[in-house]
Amino acid sequence: MMKKECILVVNPGSTSTKAALFHGEQKVISRELLHSMEDLKKFSDMNEQLSFRKKAVLEFLRENHIRLRELSAIACRGGVVGELESGAYLVNQEFVDASLHSPAPHPANLSPVIGYEIAKEANRAAKENGENDASIKAYVYDPVCGCGIPEPVYTITGVPEVKKSFLTHVLNSRAVGMEQAKRDGVSFEDMTYIVAHLGGGITVNLLRDGRILDFVGDDEGGFSPERAGGLPVRPLVKLCYSGKYNEKEMQVRLKGKGGLTAYLNENDLRKVEERIDGGDKTAGLVWEAMVLQTAKDIASLAAVTFGRVDKIIFTGGMAYSQKFTEALKKRVEFVAPVSVIAGTCEMEALALGALRVLRGEEKAHIFTEIAG
Repeated sequence: MMKKECILVVNPGSTSTKAALFHGEQKVISRELLHSMEDLKKFSDMNEQLSFRKKAVLEFLRENHIRLRELSAIACRGGVVGELESGAYLVNQEFVDASLHSPAPHPANLSPVIGYEIAKEANRAAKENGENDASIKAYVYDPVCGCGIPEPVYTITGVPEVKKSFLTHVLNSRAVGMEQAKRDGVSFEDMTYIVAHLGGGITVNLLRDGRILDFVGDDEGGFSPERAGGLPVRPLVKLCYSGKYNEKEMQVRLKGKGGLTAYLNENDLRKVEERIDGGDKTAGLVWEAMVLQTAKDIASLAAVTFGRVDKIIFTGGMAYSQKFTEALKKRVEFVAPVSVIAGTCEMEALALGALRVLRGEEKAHIFTEIAG
């Protein structure tokens, strides 16, 4: 395979590491490297999984006969390392250190470290092959904390001790925004979109000038298949102090076993809709409530831009359900025209972000301790 525009994509999740190889815009190889619970429980914390996951990525390359020196760049998923701008970040030692000391442990924090270390090995291999000008770099693109520094008015919550954290589905939301602009033949930076990411967690994101201006997060808006969303505060506080749950159990009730799971013991929208079609009235009521609450979140963001919204975009796994998207569309199309770009395109978004940097179409930010 030619070295030109050969991009390795690394995207770790809770029980797998997704790896893909792109040649320009074309995805040529993609694998989900599964990690068994038996393997993962050997590690006492997330950082200890680093060598294990890196080894899996290197094995992926070996199995597909890809030599490190053939790579042009490595595109990495990014976790929580501070308030970053949208777009690309060069992974330097400062980014690696911040990822390893993230306040929010998550497999995504390992991706920049894996990419950085593989890039160093790739450059070493290239030089040994006589390519003294080799400069293979790792980049993070649109990490979950990549909303930029928010305007103070959007962070105020009503309780001074609690500040709204700007963490959301940045990567997929901006990717579908770019795709929508491309389809419409307009400049992404000139458009105002509301992107509803409809997955296990639901976030509704307001994009203006190419960045996320404001959003309704999965812990403040409507419920979703696995998350409770925003709840009436005083009854929630009373439940927390009832003695029925400890803090860890309560957190799981809110994120993991909330929403559809709590009401119906089911987190798969397809199965919920099968139950509705079979006459399950409880499933129908809960499903309708999820549609309604999601619609209210979408409509609320229109107030931020005084009602000026160019398009509403539904994305994520639940956007494959025509039943769900049609019901949701009916409630929000008074705000703006609705488009559906179902599924997630994280691997493509990461690869294309790095590709734009390689082609000089986008400049990568340089991470510093101040930025982190």
